[in-house]
Amino acid sequence: MREFKGYKSAAGSTRVIAMVVLVVILVCAYVALDFYTSGQQNASMVEGRGGAIVGALSAYKRETGSLPDALEKLVPKYLPALAACPNGQPYAYKPAGAEFTLTCQDVLFKSKPYQYDSKSRSWAG
Repeated sequence: MREFKGYKSAAGSTRVIAMVVLVVILVCAYVALDFYTSGQQNASMVEGRGGAIVGALSAYKRETGSLPDALEKLVPKYLPALAACPNGQPYAYKPAGAEFTLTCQDVLFKSKPYQYDSKSRSWAG
């Protein structure tokens, strides 16, 4: 009878360990999903706010024939104010001839800074 009792104890311990492992896996999955959706939300905010800047840069370029050397030159004629990245930092703007990039350095999406490239006309992280 003692062997049977010990068997129940071992089976109970195995179930507890399995439950703990399952809880740890679920918590890790939740954290990963939350991180991914948070990054996706930030990327959407970057695109939404940055879209106005991209449009203003295009208008400036059409009117003057070149890109400005700083985003501040867009205010107030092309934009009422400069939008900021979701973390409050200003957009990083880098003109390169007729093209430019617009980046939120601290907003990461898929472990890269999220940015707009005028050459490809797309946002990527």
